[in-house]
Amino acid sequence: MLDLIAKPESQGNYNALFRDAGQQDVRLTDMTLDQVRQLQQLLVAERGGSPVGRYQIIDDTRDALIARMGLSGHERFTPELQDRMGILLARDAGLDAWRAGRLSDEAFAHNLSRIWAALLADASNRSYHEGVAGNRATIGWSAVTGALQAFKRPA
Repeated sequence: MLDLIAKPESQGNYNALFRDAGQQDVRLTDMTLDQVRQLQQLLVAERGGSPVGRYQIIDDTRDALIARMGLSGHERFTPELQDRMGILLARDAGLDAWRAGRLSDEAFAHNLSRIWAALLADASNRSYHEGVAGNRATIGWSAVTGALQAFKRPA
């Protein structure tokens, strides 16, 4: 599930920066959340946006997650912490209801797209955030719904 989100958002890179998904020079995974906050302020000033990490978490979302997860800001932005944040955001989109069969693939995909701009909102092949700050979907609708259907199949 997290790979479906991460691939179009950051190419799966835990060190991805806004407008530089492949970079490895800045090691976000070695930084504390407070250091990531400072970096995001710099990114906003220099690049006009704050998304960082595997799930391209923006500054406001980072702050909300820190509060919800009871974090201090001194924790490292490790792959494990980024994954925990990604799962919490996916739960906000209805992950548990979708797994239980109470939410359709299409509705869950739409909800995910409201959080992650690189995902499609629906079969129109447009992002929920299309055109806002240069956002656009980078993965096709059939790839999203196909991946969701595959996740539900027994192994």
